[in-house]
Amino acid sequence: MTRAATGVYRGASAEQRRAQRRRKLMDAALDIIGTQGWSATTVRGVCEHARVGPRFFYESFDDLDALAAAVHDEIRDTALERALEAVAAAPDDVGAKIRAGIETIITDVTDDPRRARVAFAEAHGSVTLMRRRFTAMRTIAGVIVDQAHELLDLPSGSEHVVQAVAQLLTGGVTELVLVWINDGVAINRTALIDISVEFTRTMLENLTEITEKVSGGSGEAPGTAGRSRS
Repeated sequence: MTRAATGVYRGASAEQRRAQRRRKLMDAALDIIGTQGWSATTVRGVCEHARVGPRFFYESFDDLDALAAAVHDEIRDTALERALEAVAAAPDDVGAKIRAGIETIITDVTDDPRRARVAFAEAHGSVTLMRRRFTAMRTIAGVIVDQAHELLDLPSGSEHVVQAVAQLLTGGVTELVLVWINDGVAINRTALIDISVEFTRTMLENLTEITEKVSGGSGEAPGTAGRSRS
């Protein structure tokens, strides 16, 4: 059969070739954004780096923002998947599981400086990456909430506190990693992980006490009455 009849060229189907081109474009974007920054990233530059014709760019991505979002989401999903696997494999101990999850996700993202820059630093230069970073943080906070319910004996009415603490943990650790990446704090990665683990463990182990303080001992679920921001 002819190439037109089968869609096969050099042993690869049309679908496989599209997937290969998409992979090359994503790898090129990771390299450019992760080394030169978002401001230096262009469709033409990505295509040249990937050795993919510009006309093929748009078969996979609507625009440069869509490509950046795909790269960011892949970093997030890979790190989160590995972290959850590490938590599942860790001993049946809250501290061990907290360490397994945090150590895995920080190591996964920071092992490659390009991934760290895309996931953390470059979000401040791109509206799209900032939105993806926000979504990633909400996703991770949701995982923390789920893990807290699974691992801890939480008091009744603690849901609002758990959600608030999960956001605090996610935001706090994320900003610490960002500062560390930019050499803003003089610690090594082991210390970075240890601090993040202890911060998380302390907050989660004190959820019952925090809930009682927030509810004022009234027995009411925090946030269900008198929703004042004052």
